[in-house]
Amino acid sequence: MLAPSNASDDVALPADFVSTGVPEDLNPEGGGAPAATLEQAAVFAWREFVALNWPAAPGGRDAPLVGDFGTAAEARVWETFRGRVETYPGTGKPFSDGSASKSYGYDEAPRYVYDPDRVGREPGLADGEVRPCGAAGFAANAPWNNLDEASHQHVRSGLSPKEPFPGQQILGESKVNRSEYVYVASRGWYGEASLDDARRRTGEYVRKKLDAPPPPTKAEDATDIRLIRFPTHTIEVKAAWRRLGSHDDAREFYVNRVRYYGLKNGRPCFVDSTSPEGPDRWGLVALHVMHKTPSAPYFIWATFEQKNTLVLERLGENGRPVPVENADGSPTAEGRKIAAAYSPDIKVVPGTADRQQRFVPESMKPAITPGLQLYYHQQASTDIPEVKYVGVNRRINPIPDVIVRVNRAAQAAIRKGSPASPFQHYRLVSVQWVPLDKKPGAYYEGPLDPAIYYAANVTIEAPPVNQRFSGQFAPGLDRISDFLYPELLFMNPQPNPGAPVFLNAFYNGKGYLAGGCMGCHGFRQAYGTDWSFLLDRQRVREPEIHAD
Repeated sequence: MLAPSNASDDVALPADFVSTGVPEDLNPEGGGAPAATLEQAAVFAWREFVALNWPAAPGGRDAPLVGDFGTAAEARVWETFRGRVETYPGTGKPFSDGSASKSYGYDEAPRYVYDPDRVGREPGLADGEVRPCGAAGFAANAPWNNLDEASHQHVRSGLSPKEPFPGQQILGESKVNRSEYVYVASRGWYGEASLDDARRRTGEYVRKKLDAPPPPTKAEDATDIRLIRFPTHTIEVKAAWRRLGSHDDAREFYVNRVRYYGLKNGRPCFVDSTSPEGPDRWGLVALHVMHKTPSAPYFIWATFEQKNTLVLERLGENGRPVPVENADGSPTAEGRKIAAAYSPDIKVVPGTADRQQRFVPESMKPAITPGLQLYYHQQASTDIPEVKYVGVNRRINPIPDVIVRVNRAAQAAIRKGSPASPFQHYRLVSVQWVPLDKKPGAYYEGPLDPAIYYAANVTIEAPPVNQRFSGQFAPGLDRISDFLYPELLFMNPQPNPGAPVFLNAFYNGKGYLAGGCMGCHGFRQAYGTDWSFLLDRQRVREPEIHAD
């Protein structure tokens, strides 16, 4: 199934590499995604990145502007996708009359409506709308980027200023394209109609057939509610942003307006980054892309980061941050000196059929005082102690050489066509284009690089549990296991085709113990929501407040 890569420094990019078209499939003339090489998958991921970051046409969503990649615009194409609370409103019902059209109001301007029982009811606002934190009130229009999600263990960057709130925290958002939105809205699965029966039937189908159900005949079909499978070309993205500081060069980041959330008198409130209360610059630091293609019903998973993600905790002799990786993702001279991925050097022991994954307590101290580096707050959970804070020194799994070479070629192509484009300063970290298996209770070994099996973005999924995900989540979501939990039967419905191993990805009659992005979201395929946590959770009742 897996073909070797023959990538060299002279990576051949397609003539239309810098273009508006999101590629429809990977390796369509050579057997599709399952038969693709890592080089082909990396080029495919970069073509997605360019197309999704194309300037968006004004007045709607999902449409690229006719013009150059470097053209200034209010938003990029992916930013105009529907945010999670726009797709799954906290009220459990549409907040517009757009359901009369086949697009179900998809192209309307952004609004962020939560559960009024959670966020309160404010005079002059619709039920579920959050009030501003300051006196300035609403901006003329809401920003496209609604940062209402926390990263795992509240990942932070020491390069960001500590004040004002939320300081150095990296904030996230999730979005879906038109295909997913119409599929969900037409069936009432944004919270109005129960998902329980369809989810149960789909999970049983997947675990018995060891494959996904057939795709829907059409995206909008209110009667097609027996099984769940998103249409081909469904795309979800997850983006992470941080406030830029004095050591950052804003020209090397994609910068745009964002909204983030705090508390006022014990209730959520928002700040728009260009409002008088919060005039500051926010830069995009990470972008996950998941794309269901004709030959990859399990989605193709790609994750990108800005080049200055990993730096030392101190400034260099030139008074500048010291990068751990070069722009293409290869290690710098300083990066090659780093022995431990974390400070403290946290040790995690894989779970077995008889024992859950565990943290070695004596390895979890002393906590650090953060400098300029990436770091996170390990919150206490079950028997895992609190560590405030853990520094991220390097990746557990370095970016593969093939991806490094493709990064250099892609960055050069962007720079040639748009010399001032900030997107030349981003790089692909990993891509997953086919399910991979491994032995349970041990870390992955071949046939591909571990960074492929454990695909993860260090700015979003910094802790070791997320950097080496496989199997399923353990109690508290701070541990994982390759094995079923006899004591948590409600998490393990029958049948369990791999018992005692927890298989989390199913394709073409085979179950896989997958890892990384595919394995994490595959946890939801096994239970019937077609790899999507957003659909599984449905209503977004309140924004997540990013504070200790």
